[in-house]
Amino acid sequence: MTPAFENECRRYVDMWAAPGLHPSNIELLQRLKGADSQHFTKGMQVIGTISEQDGPAGWLQTHLIGLRADAWRPAAREVKRTLLAIKKQRRLWHKQSIRARGALTEAQSERLDEKLAGDELWNLEAADIESRRLVLKLFKNTGQTTRWCGTIEEVTSAEIHNSIGTRRSLITLLAILPQTQYVTTIQENHRTFRFPSMFSLSYFDGQRMWYVRLQQRWVSFGPDFDVYVDDTWIGLVDGKLLCFGSDSYIDLINHELVNDTKFIDLLTLFTASVGYHRAIRRDIRRRVNDTLRGHAQKHVLDRDEIRLRHNGRAAA
Repeated sequence: MTPAFENECRRYVDMWAAPGLHPSNIELLQRLKGADSQHFTKGMQVIGTISEQDGPAGWLQTHLIGLRADAWRPAAREVKRTLLAIKKQRRLWHKQSIRARGALTEAQSERLDEKLAGDELWNLEAADIESRRLVLKLFKNTGQTTRWCGTIEEVTSAEIHNSIGTRRSLITLLAILPQTQYVTTIQENHRTFRFPSMFSLSYFDGQRMWYVRLQQRWVSFGPDFDVYVDDTWIGLVDGKLLCFGSDSYIDLINHELVNDTKFIDLLTLFTASVGYHRAIRRDIRRRVNDTLRGHAQKHVLDRDEIRLRHNGRAAA
């Protein structure tokens, strides 16, 4: 464990290696699903806890991390439904290329069957569909009440165009915090060498905009990120080596933002996402390759992601 800074904020992000088998998960799920929060849906799964250092009291468990399992691991029936929709659309496209309207003749039906037999999208299997997306939610848990503290979501459409433009697999995340009209985009940045990774974001606290850089260290025993605000170093996300991939200590010095709970929650959500970055990059490479081959239809956008791109200024 790294030594404590003076007048600091410290959190420990404990991500469970096997969330479904964790003994606390069933009890927590029952409590959360009965909580008065629309953010804890039936597809949510508790995957970790957050503890804070509280002086003489030591470490106190204060928060829970939830994963939208239905988005990260879509049910087989949902994938099958998506596959049927893609095939229906593809068949209609080929049919209209033969005859714009009306029923096909026997000869035209044979032509349609030939086109479909050679169509890669028509011959897709369920395993070929790319629809998973990371959605993590942070909850404050006092034992009696549970309160939503923020959400971080993967924006797969932005990942594709950024990765095509830079020829690198770049992650794009979007954070939503309670009682604020502003969203925060966390963007992985293109560098000459992909490693070490670097993310940047602009955080608005209601009064001013802060510019934050999360820069992974070249050499570390785990995924360590230095935290810079307006190019001033304020602390470290200290990732553990022998863990699921994102067990980390968050150590911040006495900067103005250290007292901003929403900013700390935002940094906590990013830290919880780190263990998923490798899998996300694999998904990005597959989606980019499909798009460049003209098979962007294999990448199915989640309805919630489409809503994130909604123009709030558009006339009703």
